[in-house]
Order: sequence, then structure tokens, then C-alpha cells
Amino acid sequence: MADYVHNFPRFLVIDIEKPIYSHEGADCVRVNEKYIKQATENSQYIVIRTPNGEKQMMPKAIKKVGKKVKEVFLYEDLPMTLYEILIPRGVKKDEDYYRWT
Repeated sequence: MADYVHNFPRFLVIDIEKPIYSHEGADCVRVNEKYIKQATENSQYIVIRTPNGEKQMMPKAIKKVGKKVKEVFLYEDLPMTLYEILIPRGVKKDEDYYRWT
């Protein structure tokens, strides 16, 4: 799940400190469906950042590519919908790039 979320005019930046697991040069993370809905309503791209890399995607693409997972955290009657995505390792851009573009 997201550790920090920054809402910029064109981008919704989700910083994740610890991915679920690493697999063949990529980190596996889960993104809450509420962030995807928020980005869709505001016409924003979603940027998912891990300590090893980042990936910029459209919210619609996350729903197509990501694996939909329902997980129970606190209330058994209300499972949280998450999308599991692989983030490739690579160079991360500075946060100011997303703030000013």
C-alpha cells in the first residue's frame, strides 16, 4: 500500500517505501483502487515510485495490466480492492519534475 501520496496538477505520485517482493529486476507493489479513481476523476497520470525505480501509467492501464486483489485488513465485511503491479528497476526522476510539468 502507499506510504506517501502527492497530488500535483498532472500527476498523482505514490511513493512506496517497501515493495511486497522483488522479481527479475522489478518490484511488486499494490495500489489502492481509491487512488486510481481519484486520478481518473482529476484527469491525472499515476506515478508509482519505489526505492529502486518508478513507473508512470494511466489509471485505465493499471486496471487492464494489474492483477485485481481483494484483501481484508480491519473489517471482514469490507475487503479493500488493490491492484498488483510490477515496477521495473531503473533511474528515478526528481519529484520537482512532476510538480512543474
